[in-house]
Amino acid sequence: MNRYIDILLKWNKIHSLTSYNKEELFEQISYTIEPVQYLPPIQEAIDIGSGAGIPGLILAMHMPNTHWNLIEPIQKRYSFLNYAKLKLNLKNVTIIPKRVEQITPFKVDLITSRALKDTKSLIELSKEFINKDTIMLLYKGSQGVEQLDKIKAKKQIYQTEKLNYIILKEIHV
Repeated sequence: MNRYIDILLKWNKIHSLTSYNKEELFEQISYTIEPVQYLPPIQEAIDIGSGAGIPGLILAMHMPNTHWNLIEPIQKRYSFLNYAKLKLNLKNVTIIPKRVEQITPFKVDLITSRALKDTKSLIELSKEFINKDTIMLLYKGSQGVEQLDKIKAKKQIYQTEKLNYIILKEIHV
């Protein structure tokens, strides 16, 4: 994780990928890996809107037996993700430089996203990747919990002081 932070902060000086400082990045990493304990073994995952790699790249480092597809259409973020993947020797990561709507769909075990869209829109956006066993792991603030009323899925919510982890199973699209 230290190498990831060093790489990100170096790139950040030129490309402005995140507003977090080193201490805040450690905190974000901790928040990112916390909900892994609530997940079953995962073979194939996508992270929609990977940005600077939180959560997708962090989860890929923490879950080496899972193949991660990081979807990021913005060129500077895509370039950073590729560079970090190479420097961190992450063989379980594929970076996809497109919007999720432009990708030929494939079924996955896990979909993650952080602060990309409201939950209902995110489900609609990723519906072609969902099968009966797909799980969604969402990192949301308090508004994320409020958005769940209209979602047809089995819901688990794990609350912390700063963030809610929402796990959706049996998602009806």
